[in-house]
Amino acid sequence: MSSTISSAADAIASNEDLLTEILLRLPAKPLLKFKFVSKEWFSLISSSQFCLFHARRCRDNASFTAAVLLFHCDTSHTPPTGFHVVPLKNQCSKVPFFDYLGDSDVRIMQSCNGLLLCRSCDKFQYLSYFICNPSTNKIRIVSFPQAEVDGFVYAVNLAFDPLKSVHYKIISIRRLVWVAPRFQIDIYSSKTDSWSVKVLNFTKPDDVWLNCGVFCNGAIHWEGGDRSSLYLDVENMCLKAMPMPARMLDAPEGSYGESNRFLGESRGHLHLTVNYKPLCLQFNIFEMAADYSDWFLKYRMNLETVVKGFPEIPLYPDEEGGNQVSALCVIRSKIDEVSTVVVFVNGKAISYDLHDGTLTKLCDLEPCPKIHGHQSNYEAFHVYQYFETLSCV
Repeated sequence: MSSTISSAADAIASNEDLLTEILLRLPAKPLLKFKFVSKEWFSLISSSQFCLFHARRCRDNASFTAAVLLFHCDTSHTPPTGFHVVPLKNQCSKVPFFDYLGDSDVRIMQSCNGLLLCRSCDKFQYLSYFICNPSTNKIRIVSFPQAEVDGFVYAVNLAFDPLKSVHYKIISIRRLVWVAPRFQIDIYSSKTDSWSVKVLNFTKPDDVWLNCGVFCNGAIHWEGGDRSSLYLDVENMCLKAMPMPARMLDAPEGSYGESNRFLGESRGHLHLTVNYKPLCLQFNIFEMAADYSDWFLKYRMNLETVVKGFPEIPLYPDEEGGNQVSALCVIRSKIDEVSTVVVFVNGKAISYDLHDGTLTKLCDLEPCPKIHGHQSNYEAFHVYQYFETLSCV
């Protein structure tokens, strides 16, 4: 019997096509270990073609969905890692905390399909940026083009689509000092390991936040309140206006104002979620049309009734602590439908299933500090999806 099993194993190992089909069905973490079985396996799993096929298979079987969320509280009093880890899948029990970097002051700037764009600050307040794959513990320091005296790096964004290419681009936005408020875009390509400088010059509206970009379908999107926002078509290097829903559009009956807006992406769809006063537990989830013509209302979500099952969460804002909805993330398990919304409210991460209306507490978060006796405003909170991936940096 043992000789038969051995012969079968040898037959599989010697058939690269069959071996590839088997390995493509495995998650990223085991594959990273299997690379060291042999030189042949290392070469196969490390190849660009294998990484591309693996990402596409993960998409097809819906496993390319966030494994965890990284919740960042943007203050100087955060935990040493600077973020909380919120598990969404049982198999993702261990998540790297960047302890291998030897630098506790690390901030995640953007999560993009398994790669993280991060920023660190040393004791001399010198800022540096790097690309990181937490699954492989690999990083690449970003070396910007030679700085000019008339500008400085204002914002940095990451563009990476593993379904199309194993390569990524870094978008550096430089503010021109003497020509305010003019900005310049430089682009780094990991394929050529080089920068294209002065690709584009533009003027930014005052309320557009360039350091909070969301990558979706080949473009970086920057929110701009209730006026026109901007998005950058990375492939064609052109900047376009993006409409935003008017304030109180399709607002629930009885609400008198918006509380927060949360821009995000999941499986190729751009979402904007708005919650409303007075209770802050009623949400509208808008989705951007494929032609960028407008937003349409995708879902209404009311957690007022469901949240009563959590007596530790005050229902009314005038109660102790109020309803501090600090962040929100929309997650699609399938390309054509939203399945889960994760809400961060009053120090708790809560998952809401849109199909059956159930609410599940994922974990408790360490409270973010109050500033001058008041809770920090919602702009200080950020949520980043994290995927296990084979992608190289």
